[in-house]
Formats: sequence, C-alpha cells, structure tokens
Amino acid sequence: MEISFQGIIPPYKIAKAKIYPIAKDISSLEINNVCNTISKKTDLIGEGVNGEAFYYGQDLVVKKCKPNALCPNNIMNEAEKLDILYEFFKERGKGFSLGNTQKGIVAFQLNNGESYLISSLVKGKKADYCTNPLNCKNLSSLVSIITELDKGSKKYGRLMVYDINLGNIHFTKDNAGILDFEHLKGEKLDESIKNVIIDKNYGAAVHTSDTSFLDSNLRSFEFSAFYDYLANTPAQISRKLFNEYLNIKSSYHKNMAKHLKEQAKNSLYPEIIESIVNSELAHSKLLANKNLSKDIIKSEVMKIQMSRFMFISSKYCNSPNIRFNPMQIRRYRQDGLEYFNKKLIEALDAKDFDRITYYKDCIKIFNKWAKADDLPKTMIDSQLKRISVAKSLTLDRILV
Repeated sequence: MEISFQGIIPPYKIAKAKIYPIAKDISSLEINNVCNTISKKTDLIGEGVNGEAFYYGQDLVVKKCKPNALCPNNIMNEAEKLDILYEFFKERGKGFSLGNTQKGIVAFQLNNGESYLISSLVKGKKADYCTNPLNCKNLSSLVSIITELDKGSKKYGRLMVYDINLGNIHFTKDNAGILDFEHLKGEKLDESIKNVIIDKNYGAAVHTSDTSFLDSNLRSFEFSAFYDYLANTPAQISRKLFNEYLNIKSSYHKNMAKHLKEQAKNSLYPEIIESIVNSELAHSKLLANKNLSKDIIKSEVMKIQMSRFMFISSKYCNSPNIRFNPMQIRRYRQDGLEYFNKKLIEALDAKDFDRITYYKDCIKIFNKWAKADDLPKTMIDSQLKRISVAKSLTLDRILV
C-alpha cells in the first residue's frame, strides 16, 4: 500500500538513520537517548516474534526489532500503518477518538538495521475473568472503536486490523484500546463488493460479516478474542455478558446502516449496498431487545463458533493445540444450516420480515464456509487419530 505522508514532514535520512515521523520529528540526541535507554532492558514490557517493547517515560512505548526477527522490516512497516491511522484522525478532525487505541509518534532505522518505533502507551491490560473482567462499559468502548474502523476513512476505506486477538486489546474498567497494527489494511467499499460479492473471490472468509459479507473487525474480535474469553469464563457469567454484548452489537449494526446509506449515494453498486443496509437494520432490531429470544442468541453463538472453526481449518495444520476434528466441523456447519432453514420457514409463516432477513443471512454465511467440508487430508488424518467429536464442547452448548 502506498503511503501519502501528511504528518509533520515526510520520511527522510540523516547520517546514522532513516527517520519516519508520524506525529512528531526526532533529533539525533533523542535517537541516542532511546537506544541507550533500551539497551539497559530495565523497562521491558514484553516481547513477541519480531520485537521487544519497553516503557519510555510515563505515556510512551518503544518497540525494537529483534536481530533474528522473522520480519526484519516489520517495525518500519508498522510505522506506515500507524501513519494511516494518524491520517484517519486528521481526516475526522478534533474531538474524534478511538478510545485508548495506540497512536504512532515516530520510527527510525539505524544503518546497522536496528529499527525502533515510538508510540503511545495503551493503558490497561488484556481481558481476564479473574483480574481484568469484561463488562458493558469496556465492551461498549471496544465496539465503538471497531465501528469507526469498519466505517473507515474516505482515503483508505474500511480499516481492517486482521489481528484483534486478546493480546492486542487492552481493557481498563471503563475503556478499551487496540494495539499492534502491523496487519492493518485499507479496503475500499466498491472494490471489496466487486471482489467478494460479485466475483466471489474469497478464501476461508474467517473475518466475514454476517450482514455485508465483507470482512469486519467485529467478526475478527468475536472469533479471535471474545471466543476465548467466553469459553474460559464460568458459564453463568459468560451467558449474561454475551447477552449484554448482543445489545451493544445492535448499536454497531444501526451505525453501520446509517453510514452505508450515505456511501450508497456515490457507489457503483447502490442496490447491493441497500440490501446490506436492510440486513444491518434487521440485525440491529433483533439484537436490541433486552429479553433476547433463545433462537437469536443461539444463532449468534453458532456464527462465532463456525468462524472459530474456519480459523482453525484455515491454518491447515495438525498442531496438538487444535481441539476440534474435521468431522465435527463439517457436521456443525450442516446442523447449523438445518437449524437456520427451520427458523426461516417459521419466520416466513409468521411474516416476520426482520427474522426472514436475519435467517437468510445466517444461511448465506454458513454456505460461504463450505470449505470446512473438505479439509486437507494431513489435518483430517492427524486429528481423527487424536481426538473424538464428543471431547470438544462448542460455544453454543456453553452459552445457550
């Protein structure tokens, strides 16, 4: 992706480094201070495959690439992605907020290949039932951030993060923030519609929205982060939290409907967008009820579970931490289609038009996941030998 820098000044070189300003420039003296501070390793926050993160003052973090990083240029690439977010903030103007989300400050790469990224400290920590539980406030904060990313920018379109796992979201009691944007990608609405809906050019589609059928950050959060939290929290608590989340999700659909209605005015595909708007509104209405019906709760859980299954199967691997076997995945998809078709018939008989739209969408997304029926033989053989279907408890059995 080409980056049109609109920050302080464009990237430039000095004798000792290549500098990528995002919100601020950096002097040679401060470059030395950063390197000296990091070399002491006294303020290490954590480390990943490609780098280490350190506290730098009260409100800043420095990420340094590892000498043996799998992606040695990863930090400078991440700086480019944070620059996109910086442009996004400038586009929306004063008062716009993505909660406690990471903001890029500046990056630089020394002549010896070492690269550093300075960004804002994302307060809080990952969600944990015992030490940092999710609640209506911090979930609402996260969904608000995700809504803005899914609405996207005029220049780049929808801003897909593609890595919204629990480690990349920090929660406080009342707030949320996303960090690590190395996989951020801008996706223009019309281009996505042509590629996915018209040309049907998609893969495992694990990030697929159940309303637009394009990729969605909300779906990424559900299968990659929320799934683990719900599955590892006492059932009674996770059931209550999930119902509260669905009410929050209702507002997401309502906001997306309003946004897409505006987008249709300048789109090459206004009829397709109008159909998506109708789906967003139907889902919003059904999820807005304080006393949600069991069939809607079950359907929402089944879509998250199937996304999780597709995420597992898309890895095409036989690692021992995969708890589900291919026979179970195939059966789950087929049982889901049978359930949704039954509910669709009931909705047609009752002339419940919101449910008709809703269950047609459920059927459509489960049909998109047909690739689960034909997993690679290496995965099938290894999983069938190691685990039986009965050993794996699906999320809908926990929550419904």
